[in-house]
Amino acid sequence: MARRAAQVRPSQGAVFEVKADQFLQISDMAGKQVATFVAWNRHDFTEYLSTAETREANNALMLRKDDGIYSNRHNRMFTLLEDTVGRHDMLYPVCNTQRYLDDYGIPDHANCHDNILKAMDARGHELPDDRLPDAINFFMYVAVKGRGEFEIREPLSGRNDNVILRAHMDTIVAISACPNDQSPMTAFKPTDILVRVYA
Repeated sequence: MARRAAQVRPSQGAVFEVKADQFLQISDMAGKQVATFVAWNRHDFTEYLSTAETREANNALMLRKDDGIYSNRHNRMFTLLEDTVGRHDMLYPVCNTQRYLDDYGIPDHANCHDNILKAMDARGHELPDDRLPDAINFFMYVAVKGRGEFEIREPLSGRNDNVILRAHMDTIVAISACPNDQSPMTAFKPTDILVRVYA
């Protein structure tokens, strides 16, 4: 049985405590929805998820089953145990208000940066506005073209596709159901993410 479960709606963030040896399942409920994922050492917020350290440790741009997810101190935070999709992003940062203004000309658009900060604040974790770690964007499909350009494509995830992570340290995890309705990132229609924590 799940110790905690939450349905994260578009334009919303949620925070979870995941202890060492517990399992975190992130499910794409309807398909083609990105789950933006950041994490911290529960006992020391100066240690946090690092996509750069994760890429280096795994010698890969993308996560594969049994790969580790590493902190800025090169400690293994999680292992990817199960993955029904096989395509996720570790290149794009958390989306923010300025990005929607620059890319689409839309001011004050809902974004993962604000969703996560609000969810963290609601749980008593106040963070500086500019100090979010770079994210792992589960289910996001970013292709790298011939000259290194990025191309965002619709996610490969279908209904109830999921990943399962095992924690190797006590962590605080924040997840946003990405609200990007302006690109193929969410097939132009953001939907819900389901998160469960198992002992």
